[in-house]
Amino acid sequence: MITSILIVGMLMSGHSSITGSQILWAKSTASLTSVRLDTQEVHAKDFEQVILAELLTRYGKLHHEATVQILLPREVVNVPKGNLRLETGEWSGAGTTGRRSLRVKVFVNRQFVRTIHVVSEVKAQAEVATPIRWLTPQEVIAPEDLANIMVDVPSLTHDFVLNLEEAVGKQVLRPLPPRQPIRKPMLDYPPVIKRGDRVMIEVRKGGLFVQALGIAKAAGKAGDTIIIQNQTSGRDVLGTVVSPGLVEIGF
Repeated sequence: MITSILIVGMLMSGHSSITGSQILWAKSTASLTSVRLDTQEVHAKDFEQVILAELLTRYGKLHHEATVQILLPREVVNVPKGNLRLETGEWSGAGTTGRRSLRVKVFVNRQFVRTIHVVSEVKAQAEVATPIRWLTPQEVIAPEDLANIMVDVPSLTHDFVLNLEEAVGKQVLRPLPPRQPIRKPMLDYPPVIKRGDRVMIEVRKGGLFVQALGIAKAAGKAGDTIIIQNQTSGRDVLGTVVSPGLVEIGF
């Protein structure tokens, strides 16, 4: 139909002769148009969306921003027309950023059509807690010691401290430079009993309840087991830190 219209149009415009190449061109144009009416295009943006959605489903957290740039395929992909759905195949590399290669399955009207090899560049940023000054070991962090900044992260499964509240009140285990992300293993709860503190020793068993004064021979936080010297007997005993100034001994 398109071919005949094109030829009639050329005759009406004053072209008295039509070459074989012109007719061939008209037929090929009609064929391409027919194919395009029955297909739809899958663009890089479609692959970006499905990969980003998969990343956020698996590894998404608050305070994170992730972007995906498609490197391959470079051209649009034609698939049959219909209800399009893309699914990522096997996912490797956990939540790491950088260049990622995976296979994306294409479904049209719930029917599998083909698998497309997709290469993408994944980048991620996170709002993390950082010191505003040098923090030294054994310091206990105060709110005014911290600020939030956005940084590039190597993985969406990192161990950076995100909320300031996670770090406030914790003790520093190693020197922390300013404006550098704080990792969770760099902090711990501070001891509630220090070496040399006078403590109350409690012994509870059934209806038995005994108290004695003691001296802590090691520091400890709640739940830690430390050595205490019983001031009455002079003997060293092991006790569990319950709270500041209180150690419980079981037997």
